[in-house]
Amino acid sequence: MKKIIFILTLFSAILFHGCEFLDIVPDDTATLDDAFKNESTAEDFIYTCYSHIPNYTACRSHFSWLMSNETVCSKHWGLQWFSFLQMQQLQYSSSNPVLDIWQRCYQGIKQCYIFQSNIDKVVPVSMLPEKFEESKKVWIAETNFLIAYFHAVLMQHYGPVVIVDTEIPLNGSGDTFFRPRKSYDECVAAVAEMFDRAIADLPMTVLRNNLGRATKVNAQALKARMYMFAASPLFNGNSEFYADFKDKDGNPLISQTFDKEKWKKAMEENKKAITMAEQAGNELYRHVSSIPLSKFDQAIANQRYTMVNPWNNELIWGYSGFKETTNQEYFQTLVMPKGFGAPLSGSPVGGLGPTLRAVEFFYSENGIPCDEDPDYDWENRMDILPGDSTIYLHRNREPRFYAYVGYDRGPYEINGDTLTLKLRFGEPSGVKQADLNADHLYGGYALKKGIHPANEVRATSPVITINPYPHPIIRLGELYMNYAEACAEYTGSLDADATRYFNAIRDKAGLPTFAESFGNKTGQELIKVVRRERMNELIFEGHWLYDLRRWKEAIPFFKEDEQGMRGLTSAGATAETFYQARVLPERPMIFTEKQYLYPIRQTYIDVNPNLIQNPGW
Repeated sequence: MKKIIFILTLFSAILFHGCEFLDIVPDDTATLDDAFKNESTAEDFIYTCYSHIPNYTACRSHFSWLMSNETVCSKHWGLQWFSFLQMQQLQYSSSNPVLDIWQRCYQGIKQCYIFQSNIDKVVPVSMLPEKFEESKKVWIAETNFLIAYFHAVLMQHYGPVVIVDTEIPLNGSGDTFFRPRKSYDECVAAVAEMFDRAIADLPMTVLRNNLGRATKVNAQALKARMYMFAASPLFNGNSEFYADFKDKDGNPLISQTFDKEKWKKAMEENKKAITMAEQAGNELYRHVSSIPLSKFDQAIANQRYTMVNPWNNELIWGYSGFKETTNQEYFQTLVMPKGFGAPLSGSPVGGLGPTLRAVEFFYSENGIPCDEDPDYDWENRMDILPGDSTIYLHRNREPRFYAYVGYDRGPYEINGDTLTLKLRFGEPSGVKQADLNADHLYGGYALKKGIHPANEVRATSPVITINPYPHPIIRLGELYMNYAEACAEYTGSLDADATRYFNAIRDKAGLPTFAESFGNKTGQELIKVVRRERMNELIFEGHWLYDLRRWKEAIPFFKEDEQGMRGLTSAGATAETFYQARVLPERPMIFTEKQYLYPIRQTYIDVNPNLIQNPGW
């Protein structure tokens, strides 16, 4: 398709100020009539609606991927270039929110309504009228899906939002033009209806060349996730934080009374999503190896490839930027360690890796927290046992640890081979400058999750080969954990379905069943177990910050890192000096009460007299 540009300045005063739309219409034209002159140009317009999806692959500036204390970057990386550092360190405000998902999503919503208002103008040229009507029905359902999705994303970040359930006329006035925020529960009800409207006409699956486009399963899965947020402590009876968070008429914007039935609704919606996904062919990923693997190695392979094996059956909806892979490749380039053949000054950058907090978070091989496992020598975890080359912390851990984390003297799969990481000062994958002002793995660990083992870094070539994949927006494993969590919250126990889903996650990860590891835990102890399992399963995929916020656990969880996240001593040249746990003072993780909801840019508040700012901002 030709490169096509059309700038349309609309909708500027209602929700944001001075926005432009980059849309697709034929060359050298600037009218909507040209964008909808036939079925081909109309379908092209749909892609511009999808283009407003937040770029999940832009790791430096995406809201979730690097925003928590799971990863830490090189000491010398600056706040201006790496937006996630500004978010980690609370270097943002309502006047400068740094990341502005509010504008992007409302742009996408407006774009979808432009499509719906103009699609009836289309006269098919190459399609039979019956086929065109079928296609048009699906296209409208796709835009309904995107309208719902954009609202759901806004709610994840801002809580109660402005609901745009119809196109807003440019000659409107009053509250029809300057709309107020609805209460969070009203938003949930409205967006659920939007998802249902889309589900009615979306296909169950799409052909491979359309992967990434909306389906019934995508829509139901995201609706189910929205109900998880609605049932969670942040939004379900939160009088602790939001007693004074009200609209201009004094009505609470977030429920002040806990409603246990919201967890039942979350159970039902996630069960519906799971059933629909399984009927469509989704299943937990199992890696197929060309060589026989032990049970333990099979579990490692299952976990290592779940994220990077493109469009595998566990993935429900993924983002690939619609064929644009540059940013996704950039993530892998930033993360892959140096020292595997490429020049030290070039790619890969090797500047992002797990924190010690994340490393310690994984279970022991017995499938329980290491500090609770009587068989695990937690107190001496930083010691090297006689005859070993690395610390005890790296031994006797669950398969997910070995699938997701690269450690000093441990294996790292790259170049289609398994190589040994050497991360100490002066070593191939370690820092070479004594002042540490060079790209390196500052926390002393390398990230494996999200890095394709077949990536190639060769000394004989200045170009590295990256294997791209769609970033997982939602996968079946999350839905399984959603149901287990909602069931634990609602009933205080796991029913037969929740037990089956929980154990399926454990089986894929090579771990004992729930009963074998945890006995018959119920109530709050059970909820603690389910949350921990979820965090281990979804670590490094951009879920921690969202989950900790909706659980109202972000402040206590990040408290220990507010003076600096923890890592090993990357300046250490010997085992004794390298394996010293330390605080990294340049890399604090700061979280306060107001950060549970993101600030709306103040200029939007100034333009819309009915718009209320989030508390604390």
